[in-house]
Amino acid sequence: MEKLVVRNQSVNNIETASSLEYLRSQIDQLDDKLIDVLQNRMNLAELIGFDKKANDITILQPERWRFILEDRMKKGISKGLSDEFVILILRAIHQESINIQTKVMNSNK
Repeated sequence: MEKLVVRNQSVNNIETASSLEYLRSQIDQLDDKLIDVLQNRMNLAELIGFDKKANDITILQPERWRFILEDRMKKGISKGLSDEFVILILRAIHQESINIQTKVMNSNK
């Protein structure tokens, strides 16, 4: 078992505080972009849902899901991301896409 290292909870050094503030603002900006990208992706999932509904196609497409998993896992790992992290993100995104397409399928539009 790894030993727990107790560290300071507050920053007393002005340079460190400034650096952290800058880096955190960069993270905030990237998080905003991530949310925008996810919104765009879900808008596309909704459009796919309308096409599937109009053509009586099932929501879950196992071959497509396998391709996405394999392709995105390779890309994520090549970028230094852990496979656990990539799969967690992919599963969450996929589930939200399924949720959105299910709403489309169950709507009267």
